Amino acid sequence: MDIYAKLRPFTNIEQCECTPVSGLLLVYLFTRNPIHCATCRKEIDPKRLGLIASEVDEIADCFGVYGSLYKLWLDSGEYEVFAKEKLLDPDGQVNRVGMKVAKRLSQKWPSYYWWFYDADDGKPKHCPSCCGALDESVRWGTGKCDRCCVVV
Repeated sequence: MDIYAKLRPFTNIEQCECTPVSGLLLVYLFTRNPIHCATCRKEIDPKRLGLIASEVDEIADCFGVYGSLYKLWLDSGEYEVFAKEKLLDPDGQVNRVGMKVAKRLSQKWPSYYWWFYDADDGKPKHCPSCCGALDESVRWGTGKCDRCCVVV
């Protein structure tokens, strides 16, 4: 099995064709691969980035958990509140690991972890991790925090 298989979708998807890759968004969009181009927002094949096995494993594990929590929240059943609390918790495992991955990848490309927020709660004005003001001059999302490598 090739080391990138954990992040490969089951069907053909729109791949990023930007040259070069200028930055990454790590965002769960219902596929196995959360690695998206910061310019076009299409998926980037992890092989194209030359990720090592430990990076692939960390990304796959983090976004496997994130996807599970997100699906529980969407289900609007008895786990909705629990899942939302976990997705919003700045000290929660999924967010700590997501930010850690984004910071590690930022050594090669500017990278951001896409933090969950519920639109019913209003548009976030502060970083969910450090509570600093968000830079709202973003192409995707509502704002970013460069210090925490977060986009919301």
